[in-house]
Amino acid sequence: LISIEVMRALRLGALVAAALARPTASAVTMRALSSRATMRPALYRPALAVRMSSVGGDMSIPMTCQTKIQEGLSAEEVKVEAAFDDPNGSHIAIYCVASAFEGKSAVQRQQMVYKHIWEEMQGAVHAVDGMVLKTPAEAASS
Repeated sequence: LISIEVMRALRLGALVAAALARPTASAVTMRALSSRATMRPALYRPALAVRMSSVGGDMSIPMTCQTKIQEGLSAEEVKVEAAFDDPNGSHIAIYCVASAFEGKSAVQRQQMVYKHIWEEMQGAVHAVDGMVLKTPAEAASS
């Protein structure tokens, strides 16, 4: 019997050999095919979140996002927390109360928030795991 790992290695070897045989295979394709053999589950690298922050090094990623949302939307209340016990903030959850959300749909509200944290979404923040966006009237009634 052949183990699954051996079968995968054989199949990967055939893919790499086929790609090498084609003179038109691009370097990107070759790197993608050859990296499959060493693929591991993605590991979080804390230094990456701090290094790619668009704000000075003393602020955490959640604090940076909170400041940008607060200033960008003139929000009454903003809370940005690292989700899943991630102190560096690659996953964040956002709670925001702003009068700018009046008359906007849920998608439009999310777009308004994402606009202000777009730089962080390109590197330091991997995902927004939760977003609660309310107008002051909605927040008062709940």
